[in-house]
Amino acid sequence: MHTQRLVKFSPVILDPNTAEGWIHLSDDLTRVKRGDTWQQLPDNPERNTGYTRVFGSEGFSSGKHSWEVEVGDHPGWNIGLAKESVDRKGEIYASPEYGIWCLRHRDGEYTNGTVGKTVSVNKSLQRIRVQLDYDRGEVSFYDCEDKSHIYTHRDTFSEKLFPYLAVGKAAYAKTSEIKICQPEISV
Repeated sequence: MHTQRLVKFSPVILDPNTAEGWIHLSDDLTRVKRGDTWQQLPDNPERNTGYTRVFGSEGFSSGKHSWEVEVGDHPGWNIGLAKESVDRKGEIYASPEYGIWCLRHRDGEYTNGTVGKTVSVNKSLQRIRVQLDYDRGEVSFYDCEDKSHIYTHRDTFSEKLFPYLAVGKAAYAKTSEIKICQPEISV
């Protein structure tokens, strides 16, 4: 007897109304880079002004969700989830304490967003799966190449969570933008 598994994919689309002024989005709203020019954008309530970050257009308040992010050799980024009420105007640290559950990369070092909490990885990550299990209170990160587990945040969520990306300058990296990808799923 052959059993089929149904895999539902919900693409993450970035919300231009949340993008900080240095953030430049692609026309299809799936790629982001830190631009060289500041964009004068309306200071609407959902706009991030404290850091170069952007949120997904759709939030989650139950269930299991996952998406993949291609980071290549980009030297500085954060990927994960942010609670709806996160401070978008102040300069807060990207950590669970402030309502951001992420994997952070700066010049070859990976951390879980908590100050000083390094995450050990065997090799430089190129493509990462972000997985939210809202009801179990888990945000997990996996290396898409070998499917290995990188890190899991465990918490209790009480409000809507939005996909979250922060991006620094690409400097001399070949990868200048971070890209949200459709997962490669074998059924």
